[in-house]
Amino acid sequence: MAQALNKRIERLPSLPTVLSSLFAALDDEATSTQDIEQILEQDQSTTSKLLSVANSAYYGLRHQVTSISRAVMVLGLDEVRAICLGTVLATMIPPHRFADEESARHLWKHSLAVQMAAKLLAGKSGAVRKSVALTVGLLHDLGWVVLMAYRPELWAQVRQDMDQDGLTLEQAEARLGFSHQEAGVALAKQWDLPPLLTQVMGRHHQPEVTLPYATEIAMVHLADLMAGTLGHGPWARSQIAGYPQWLLGLLGLERGHVDACQQQLAAIAAELESLWSALIDGQA
Repeated sequence: MAQALNKRIERLPSLPTVLSSLFAALDDEATSTQDIEQILEQDQSTTSKLLSVANSAYYGLRHQVTSISRAVMVLGLDEVRAICLGTVLATMIPPHRFADEESARHLWKHSLAVQMAAKLLAGKSGAVRKSVALTVGLLHDLGWVVLMAYRPELWAQVRQDMDQDGLTLEQAEARLGFSHQEAGVALAKQWDLPPLLTQVMGRHHQPEVTLPYATEIAMVHLADLMAGTLGHGPWARSQIAGYPQWLLGLLGLERGHVDACQQQLAAIAAELESLWSALIDGQA
């Protein structure tokens, strides 16, 4: 099964230059507004979409943003970079290209919710840079995208097991004998993504303190649990009873911090819907 999937992944389109450059900039804390502007000059459609999202109801700006430099000034460099990643991916893999469009939409919304949860946690923790939290939160589940797009029969089996046998997403996935985390690692290798992203995509459901990038993985694991409570289709889950103490300790968080972030996330759920609409608008 893994070999068959890897062959299909090889047929994926190459990573767009603008996206590759943005990933590289993620590893450089010295990235400036001018750096981002130079990257985006490679792709005017991304620039146009960025400005459209920046001027959307989600951000609620009082004055229209008409340039990248102005967007950075108003929203911050980290936020602008995150919007760029989202807009490029939304162009590459819009929901209408999937056999199960409804689930694809749920996955996009869940990924945006995880991104926001990671951002909130990073603000409380300080253990992970906000730029990193925004990126890994958005991209952690790209393995599901691969399975849904390139092995739709496997995704159909997952949905059937969930609907007919009452299994959770995790339980239905276990029946496949191949996970979205493995698919994510295969995609990361195909696209030559940075090690940080590869680790997060491959281990966000099995965080361990000894892993490389353990802190980032732990944050995405926690953000994923939080986002699940917003109820996005197959990625919905019940309220979280508790969190491993070692995980909270690694992030420098207490239960009260997480609860506060959870409340903030729930409060902006409607705004996340408007962000989703802004990102996907024009892609259908």
